Amino acid sequence: MILPTFNRSGLIKSSLESVLSQSYPIAEIVVVDDGSSDDTEAVVAKFGNRVRYIRRENGGKNAAINTGLRLVHGDLVWIMDDDDLAPADALEKLVSPFAADPSTAISYGALQKFREDPETGAMRFEQTHPYPSEDERSFFIHVMEDCFITGQPCVLVRRSCYDAIFPLPEDKVISEDYAVLLLLARRWTATRVEGVTLFQRQHDGPRGPADIRYAADTRNARWSAADTELLRELLPDVAMGELVSRPASSEPGDALERRQAYFQKATIAARKKLWPDALRAVRDGVRQAPDAPLGAMDQLILSRMLGCRYGLDELIAAPGILNDLSAALAGLGARREAIACIAEPLPYLVRHQLAERDFRRALCLLRLYWRLTGWRQGSWLLINKASQKIFA
Repeated sequence: MILPTFNRSGLIKSSLESVLSQSYPIAEIVVVDDGSSDDTEAVVAKFGNRVRYIRRENGGKNAAINTGLRLVHGDLVWIMDDDDLAPADALEKLVSPFAADPSTAISYGALQKFREDPETGAMRFEQTHPYPSEDERSFFIHVMEDCFITGQPCVLVRRSCYDAIFPLPEDKVISEDYAVLLLLARRWTATRVEGVTLFQRQHDGPRGPADIRYAADTRNARWSAADTELLRELLPDVAMGELVSRPASSEPGDALERRQAYFQKATIAARKKLWPDALRAVRDGVRQAPDAPLGAMDQLILSRMLGCRYGLDELIAAPGILNDLSAALAGLGARREAIACIAEPLPYLVRHQLAERDFRRALCLLRLYWRLTGWRQGSWLLINKASQKIFA
């Protein structure tokens, strides 16, 4: 195990206790201190020879992990965060796919967010969004759409995989976990295990390396911008075959598969707020097979277009993007069906904001829905969905 840390002496003790209490024994634990100025070294020293402590100059999380990768032995590598906790059976769950199938490259489990009660120290669990349902698309496609595996402690990776992408990109200091996950997902598939393998602590402490420390209340905006840049760099290099779960050297088989590839590219770009790229990909997709009906996979892909985990603020600020999206679909015979698929998440998002009593945002999202669908189609879709629930 590698545990990179920076100025978290008040939290790392709990993290280490959780990994030392695993039901599946850990062969070695290497703490890489990324230049802390607090008493991290003294805290780690209390664990004696059960933990190896290494100090280096501050360079960011991936730089610290690279140091750890040079030191650890063994065939499987688990990377723990210094502010999170591992359930006692986390490693046992993550190891199980490797024991069942020696060809396994990566396993991953779910996380549960929590906050610690400042008075009692009790864990208070918070709402945690479930992972997306597995489907026929590749692990790489799922990861490009969303960094749904939030945190490296959820993942156990064969050492040879890290060796193949070593060194990890040290220039990525925000969304650095995502940068690594994209590199892994592009080359290997992963096996999901049932159950929670990480308790992810929610707190208001600062984030990032020493030269760009940022407050917790700005993290979503920073992560969103960093995720956008990661896909801005990556997406032009992704082959069309990869967008339909084929090898990079393979091309889509026919016009329908090429359309699916372009729609997939559009959905990834839209979720990463790269709307010019998304609109271009939609237009390219329509040109491939304008008269063919939408298949089940086309519908699934399009229904995920407005599912960005960071919200739709850019559409609220510039709703005309949805007019451009509607225009990009103009040549498609199944245009109304495509719009219905794309609009599908919006009523749910409206209901969620109403439940949160954020009426202004709920109204903004409702306006986006009507702008995309039009009054007549939007009303019919809502009535049809309501009737399905009533008579189900």
